[in-house]
Amino acid sequence: MSISNQTDQRAFVLGILNGALWAVVTATIQPELVLSAFLLQLKDSVILATLPLAIMRLGQFLSHLVISNIAETWTHKKPFYIGGGLFRVLILALIALSTYHFGTTAPTLLVWIFMILLGLYAAGIGSSSIGFNEIIAKTISIGQRGQLMGLRGFFGGIVGIASGFYIRHILGGNGLVFPHNYAVLYTTAAFFLACCLLSFGFVYEPAGLAYLKRIPIQQHIQRGIGIFKIDANFRFLYLSNLVQSMALVGPVVYASFAIQILSIRPAFLGNLVILSAGLTLPINFLWSYIGDRYGNRLLIIVNTFLFSVSPLLVLVSTYLVRSLSATIGWETQLGFITPALACLILAHAIFTTTNGGFMIGRMNYLLEIAPEDRRPSYIAFMDMMLAPTAIFPLLGGFIAERMSFQTNFLISILFGLLTLYYAYRLGEPRNKQLYKCSYSDPPESTL
Repeated sequence: MSISNQTDQRAFVLGILNGALWAVVTATIQPELVLSAFLLQLKDSVILATLPLAIMRLGQFLSHLVISNIAETWTHKKPFYIGGGLFRVLILALIALSTYHFGTTAPTLLVWIFMILLGLYAAGIGSSSIGFNEIIAKTISIGQRGQLMGLRGFFGGIVGIASGFYIRHILGGNGLVFPHNYAVLYTTAAFFLACCLLSFGFVYEPAGLAYLKRIPIQQHIQRGIGIFKIDANFRFLYLSNLVQSMALVGPVVYASFAIQILSIRPAFLGNLVILSAGLTLPINFLWSYIGDRYGNRLLIIVNTFLFSVSPLLVLVSTYLVRSLSATIGWETQLGFITPALACLILAHAIFTTTNGGFMIGRMNYLLEIAPEDRRPSYIAFMDMMLAPTAIFPLLGGFIAERMSFQTNFLISILFGLLTLYYAYRLGEPRNKQLYKCSYSDPPESTL
C-alpha cells in the first residue's frame, strides 16, 4: 500500500480553487434537483424526472471499466482528467444548444437528445475522476486529504450560495422563459467546468507505478473481481455503497414531491441550493476534522447514520401536508413556509451535507486501502460493480408514480439503516499502517 507522506502545497491550493469552481457546475446541473425539475416541466413524468441521476451513475460506472484498464499502463494520469473534462465541456455546450433550439418546438426529441448527451457527459466523468483521484493520492498526504476536501467544501459552499441565488434568478421568470432559462444554466456549467480544468491543469503530477503493457479486458475484469474476494475492507465498502445507492429511492424524488405535492415553483429549488450550501460551510470542517483525526471509517459511519434522518423528515412531511398544519406557516423572505415544507428543506439540507460527507469518506478510505499500482482498478471496479444501482433512481420514480411517495421514503429509511450496519463492519486501515511503521517485525500473537 502506497502512503503519501508529503503534500504539494501548490496542488493543495489549486485543489481548493478547483473545488470552488466545481461547486458552480454541480449546482447548475444537479441531477436530483435542476435536471429533475427540467424534465418534470418538459414532460410531467416523475419516472422521467428520475432518469438524470440514473444515467449519470450508469455512464460514469461503465466508463470506469474501460478507462482504468488503459490508465494502469500510464505513469501520469492527468491526461485522463484533462481529456475527460474537455469532452464534458463540449457535451454541456451541445445540451445548451439543443435545449435552446428544440425545447419549444420538439420537446420529445429534446428528451432523447438530452438523455444521450447526458450519458456521454457521465462517461467523461469516469475518465476525469480517475485522473483527479490519482493526482490527489500522489500529491496530498493522507493526513491532509480530509482538510483539502473540507476546504473545497467550505469555499464551494460559499460559491454554492451564490449559485443558488443565480439559479433562483434564472428560473424565476426574469425575462427568460422555459426552457431557455435552463439553456442558460447549462451554458454556465460549461464555462465553469472549463475554468475547473484550467485551474487543476497547473498541478504537477509526479510519475507513478504502471504496468508495462495493457492486459486483456477479460483478465482485467477477473482481477477486479479478485479484489472483491480477497480484500474484506473493499468488500464491506462496496456493500455499504450498494445499499446506500438503494436508499436514494427517497431523495431522488424530493424535487418531484416538492413540486407536485407541496406545490412549490421550480424557482424555489434555488433556495434549497442556497440553504444546503450555507449549511455545508461549517459542516465540512467537521467532516474534515473527523476524517483526518479519527479516520474515514468513522466519517462514513457518522454520515450514514445522519443520512437516514433525511427521508424520515420527508415521511413526516407527507402526513403534515394532509393535516391542519398544511394551512399553518410562517411568512418569510423565501415565501410562505409550512411545517411540511420546513421538513423538506431540512431533509434536503441533511441529505446534501451527509451525502457529501459520505463521498469524501468513501473516496479517501478507498485511496487508503488501495495499493499504488492497483489504484485505478480499485476505483474503477468499485464503481463498475455499483453500475446496477443506476436503476434505483428510476425505480424510485416508478414507486412514487405507481404507489406513493410515502413508500419511497420508508424504503429509503430501511436501506439507510442497513448501510449503517455495513459501514460499521469496515476495518480501520490506519491501524495497520501505524503498526507497519512502528515495528520492523510483527509481534508474536498473544492468546
